[in-house]
Amino acid sequence: MRNSVIVAFDVGGTQIKAAAVVGGEVAKSTIGYYESRADLDAEALIARFASVFADVLERLGPDAVADGLGLAFPGPFDYAAGVSRIRGLGKFEHLYGRPVGTLLEQELRANGRTRSRLAPHFRIVFENDAALFGLGESAESGAAAGARRAVCLTVGTGLGSCFLEHGRLIKHRGDVPAEGWLYALPCRKGAADDCVSRRGLLKLAGRFGLNDAGLDARDLAELAKAGDRRALRAFERFGRRAARILGPPLIRFDPEVIVFGGQISKSASLFLPAFRQETRTAGLEADIRVSADTLSGTLRGVYDLVTETQNLALSHNLANGGTSSCKPEETNGKSM
Repeated sequence: MRNSVIVAFDVGGTQIKAAAVVGGEVAKSTIGYYESRADLDAEALIARFASVFADVLERLGPDAVADGLGLAFPGPFDYAAGVSRIRGLGKFEHLYGRPVGTLLEQELRANGRTRSRLAPHFRIVFENDAALFGLGESAESGAAAGARRAVCLTVGTGLGSCFLEHGRLIKHRGDVPAEGWLYALPCRKGAADDCVSRRGLLKLAGRFGLNDAGLDARDLAELAKAGDRRALRAFERFGRRAARILGPPLIRFDPEVIVFGGQISKSASLFLPAFRQETRTAGLEADIRVSADTLSGTLRGVYDLVTETQNLALSHNLANGGTSSCKPEETNGKSM
């Protein structure tokens, strides 16, 4: 019996990261980085996604067949229906209101490079990128493996988050913010997304006198590691501010493990000591960890979500006396 092959996309406004995940393991030879071309019209974007899908399978081998496609897609997005709600953000504008999942499956089934490469039970699944990162980190080789309760955070251009219990996403419960999202928590005159993110870090750097317009988070980290006191203070303040903003919902959920991922988390050694001290003072004793590889965690999460969705659909069909179908019904709120 062959291992399940899932094609996984991590879709961003500037770049699509994609790979095949085979039997739960990322096939390193298939990892590719592609321009998103998020300014294209809807038809061209759908064709773009299909081309990336075909390229990943070709990297895997001439006879590779995909059991499913999972996309970590930016929001706002109706993940259950596969419909984009992105508007006014300067990316994927032409997909607004369009049934991306339906259009993409139609393209894959019509495209000469892909139509013979889809398994009979092929499905397309969408989910928030932070949620998929969390699912991947909760898997056997992930940083949150074995934790009864975990919170996974992605800190980069913005703030992503998810809450998990026994490896399953918790989105609607009294001890969890709606959808498991922390980005809208208040921070000064804005939201946590403005403060616990790249732009929040750079604003703090400016307050400490690092006002170079060309300065980026990576440059700031290099300055801090070289001993620049202003940069070190910016990261220390960033850690304390993140703890104060995120602390109340984290304490309410009481996770055993908190996992950081995303670009800013590559500099975790510069801000996590302050974050850890602040949260412990507030009464949170969680083990705070850093993902070894945010992309691999997200891709593994895609695999787990697609296979779970397929298994649930198969169980549903068998329970109703039918057989598995390639035409997806909405299952667990995740399929198109």
